[in-house]
Amino acid sequence: MSAPSKNSIEPGERSLLRRVVSWLDEYVEFYINFFLYSLLTVVIVVEVFRRYMLDSATSYGEEVARYAFIWLAYFAAARGVKNRSHLSIDLLRDMCSRNVKFVLFLLSDLCFFVLSLIIIYTGSRFVITTIEFEQSFTGINLPLWLAVGAIPVGWSMIAIRVVQRTIKTVQAFRRGEPMVSGFIGAG
Repeated sequence: MSAPSKNSIEPGERSLLRRVVSWLDEYVEFYINFFLYSLLTVVIVVEVFRRYMLDSATSYGEEVARYAFIWLAYFAAARGVKNRSHLSIDLLRDMCSRNVKFVLFLLSDLCFFVLSLIIIYTGSRFVITTIEFEQSFTGINLPLWLAVGAIPVGWSMIAIRVVQRTIKTVQAFRRGEPMVSGFIGAG
């Protein structure tokens, strides 16, 4: 009997790891969005109070709220992509056969994935430029890449979710499930 290697994962650890990854997969955007929405709400309420009740506003409140909203929008978009819950025109697709719907979903996912890669690339270049030129927020002495980093990070999450939903679509098609937007692979 040989001793287990240091790099091997025990069955119990594998189960725990799978549960942690599954939990992150299911809830990561939810909790990030919850935090960002709470931050956005608190900052806006405090700034409104300070501006109208104390006649004094901070220089950073507006920027924090703006960039929290931008990060929130990208993570919310990733959550919507995962569930195929974005606005789409499906009138013509719904009139097609199951096989044609499947091909249209794959084509849509491919286009979305390519768009994601393009935005990740250009957004990353933008982040690198802000780092190289040491740009910072107008009202706060923080680096601007913290804000513009939302572009490549958010679109990376979107790209991951597009790949996940493509896999679910293929699996659902192989199981014979109907090709209905928003419900693919739900069962």
